[in-house]
Amino acid sequence: MLRRATTVLALLCAAALLTGCSTIEQLARDATGRGSAEPAEACLPRGAEPDPSPTPAPTLDPHVAGEVRDAVAAVRKLAGVDTVRESMSDSRTASDDPDRPDCRVVSNHFSSQVDVVMEAAATPAQAAAVPTTMAQHLAWTGVSLALTVPAGPGHIETTVHYSGTFDQTIPIETSTDVAEGLARLAATPHVTSIEASIPYTMRVDYGSLTVLVDGGDAATLDAVRAVIGTTAFADTTLHGSFSNGAKP
Repeated sequence: MLRRATTVLALLCAAALLTGCSTIEQLARDATGRGSAEPAEACLPRGAEPDPSPTPAPTLDPHVAGEVRDAVAAVRKLAGVDTVRESMSDSRTASDDPDRPDCRVVSNHFSSQVDVVMEAAATPAQAAAVPTTMAQHLAWTGVSLALTVPAGPGHIETTVHYSGTFDQTIPIETSTDVAEGLARLAATPHVTSIEASIPYTMRVDYGSLTVLVDGGDAATLDAVRAVIGTTAFADTTLHGSFSNGAKP
């Protein structure tokens, strides 16, 4: 049986490579409240690697941790939010100290991932309130948000990632434009999957949008492109190829 090839419309930009997991250094504290520069941990012999699971474990700076808790609590209270999950991770690296030839300095790199799932009937305005509300409580690029609106009557599921954007104000107008654009595409015939990423610059045209379409004929592709042109993603460079090998 022949299967119709899936068409991929990918909106990408080289700047999106800069949107990986953010890190924060020298905010670690151990369980006794001492700083991460404690000699036993901060200075390793040349060639040594840091213990990935030290005891006591380093913890995020209390002020930053409090901001993350406040942001998550505020999002949980928003209309249209179904579930909120937050997870913190820490990776440890060691680098040579130019002032101490026999010393390798240990650094902790914390990051927080917040996953928010809206109700299927949530409006674009309700979805837009999530990143804007988080930004009101945070001043740290180490937080990333994955915001999902599940499939519902008349629309498919959408997911948008905000990566390292939470050290600045996110205007409700910007987040609403993003949410409305995704909702419009989610209700477009022949579109089967949508995922977007917003980079740390909050420049939507420097982010990415991937749209899967269930057909490769010119009329279908033109119709989807026309819808994209009415959204916040209109100025994002279009890359990829269609099922017939043609370039967009």
